[in-house]
Amino acid sequence: MKPLVTRHSSLVAALAALALLASGCDKETRLNSNLDETQANLIVAALLDAGISCHKTEGDEGAWNVMVAESRFADAANLLDRKGLPRRAYNGVGEVFKKSGMVSSPSEERIRFMDALAQDLARTISGIDGVLDARVHIVLPENDPFARNALPSSAAVALRARWDADVTDYIPAIKSLVKNAIEGLAFEKISVTVFQDPPPAKK
Repeated sequence: MKPLVTRHSSLVAALAALALLASGCDKETRLNSNLDETQANLIVAALLDAGISCHKTEGDEGAWNVMVAESRFADAANLLDRKGLPRRAYNGVGEVFKKSGMVSSPSEERIRFMDALAQDLARTISGIDGVLDARVHIVLPENDPFARNALPSSAAVALRARWDADVTDYIPAIKSLVKNAIEGLAFEKISVTVFQDPPPAKK
């Protein structure tokens, strides 16, 4: 019969081996990639707050990746989806209208301007508390200056709101923001539609 000390040592060694094996089985996987550092920090903070272990690693050309254990990948992905992370990238007026050697027609310039203005507005609205994402669609008809019946400009805003956030009180302010950003746009020609995320599934 083995001495008690020997048996105890063998048990400790076996438990340590099992722990090492278990930790080795839970490999890391990349959850997000090609992020700027601000986005990566927001994601890491959200995951750590939820008790999901993660860390960021530097990628190519100053981009960042977020790594999580494979066993928590689904939990992490679902959490980020509910929080609207990472944030969608927007190209504002400054990015869209960078100087280049290409010559655009007036119609093309007008379309690009509307798209850039819509993205600038969407980026601002997405920063409102409880709003996960925003899309803005602008219609600026090319009216004949001599026509009697000019078509009015209009705008439509679609919001994706967090499941536990009530953003309806912000709608008048959002409409005012869009109205003041677009010359000649009437308040009543702006629509705001809110799509509420469903609550997280109970486990």
